[in-house]
Amino acid sequence: MLFRRIRDHVANQNWTAVAIDFLIVVAGVFVGTQVSNWNSNRLEQHRAHGYLLRIQANLESDRKGIEGVDAYWSEVVRYGESAIAYADRGELVGGSRWKTVLAFYQASQMLPFYLDDTTYQELKSAGDLGLFHDGELRSALAAYYVTGALPSSPHLMRYDPEYRTLVRGYTPTEVADYIWSSCVLRMGRQDESFDPDCAPPISDAQAQEILDGYLAAPGLLPALRFWITNQKVATGVLVGVRRDSSALVRLLEREMSR
Repeated sequence: MLFRRIRDHVANQNWTAVAIDFLIVVAGVFVGTQVSNWNSNRLEQHRAHGYLLRIQANLESDRKGIEGVDAYWSEVVRYGESAIAYADRGELVGGSRWKTVLAFYQASQMLPFYLDDTTYQELKSAGDLGLFHDGELRSALAAYYVTGALPSSPHLMRYDPEYRTLVRGYTPTEVADYIWSSCVLRMGRQDESFDPDCAPPISDAQAQEILDGYLAAPGLLPALRFWITNQKVATGVLVGVRRDSSALVRLLEREMSR
C-alpha cells in the first residue's frame, strides 16, 4: 500500500509527499531493526543469566565437595603420620597394636576430587563465553576451570598411590574385609569416613605380626611417606581453590546484578 502511494506521488511529482513517505519507510526499518536488536539482546541476557545461575550451582557443588574431601584427606594424613611415627619411633597408636595396624591400612585410602565444570565446558563448546561482557569474569572463569591450581594438579587430586597396593598386599584378607565392613563408615559415598574405635578382630600377637610385615615390606615405608606428603600438599591446594571460588562467586553476583 505504501509503495503504491509513493509511486502515485512520484507520478504526480508530489515531492513533499514522496519525502514524507520515504521518511516513514526509513523510520519503520529503523524501529524494526531496533526492536529486533532489543529482542536479540534480551534473549542473550536471558541465556547469560541462566549460565550464571548454573555456574553458581556448580561452585556450590564444588564447595561441598571440597569440604568433604578436605576432611577425608586430613584423616588419611593423620593415619599416615601415626603409621610413620610407629615405623620411626615405635609409637603405637593409643598404645594399641590393632589401632596401629588400622592406621597403616586407613592411610592408604583415597578419595579423588573433580571440579564440577559441566556448565563451563558447555559455554566453551557453544562459543557462548562472549555472553559475559565482563572481561574480569571471563578471566576468572578460565583461571578457575583451566589454568588454576586444581585443574593444573590432577597428580595431586586424583593420585593412585603405590602405597595403596603395597600395604593392602601385606594385609591379611580377613583383616582387610573386617576394616571395610566395620571400620569404614558410609563406604562408597562422597561422605565416607572412618571409625577409629572399631573393635580389634585379632589378638595383639597377630597385630604385631602384621606390623612386622609392614616394616619388612620392601618399598612400603618410602611409598607411605611420599603418599602422605602428596596429600598434605593437596590439602594445601584446596585453600587456594576455596579462595578462588569465593572470588568467582562475587564476580558472578556482580554480573547478575547489572
